[in-house]
Amino acid sequence: MKKSNRLKPVQRLSEAREQDAAKALGDSNRHVSEQEQRLADLENYREEYARYYQQRGEQGVTAAKLMELQRFLHNLNKAIEQQQQVVAMARQRSEQSKQQWNSARGKSQALDKVVERYRKEEDRSASRQEQKDNDEYAQRKDSKKL
Repeated sequence: MKKSNRLKPVQRLSEAREQDAAKALGDSNRHVSEQEQRLADLENYREEYARYYQQRGEQGVTAAKLMELQRFLHNLNKAIEQQQQVVAMARQRSEQSKQQWNSARGKSQALDKVVERYRKEEDRSASRQEQKDNDEYAQRKDSKKL
């Protein structure tokens, strides 16, 4: 069996690993986008609520209502901080996925080059053998004529 054919199962496995890593990277990037959108939503909500809080303050509110509004904004700020941490962790995981994909891609490309090199060597060898066979045939043909 030719070397290039013996490596085909390994090559298919390497390509499958690369595809799996690419899928994981895509999933990871989608997760980052989702988490960033959640953060943006929370920040927008905080801005809206802060405007509402300011308007209510200008209109005059009870101390209890004012404290409730402050407490809510404080909790919202905590939620934003937590979501910022989630986004940071998602970005970190995405970067790790990217590195894994790059590694799998590099291994797959290296294996492809090896298989291609073996295939070219096999083609050259087959061409040399064919030329040798043709030369021998021509030689036998010429020697029969004599």
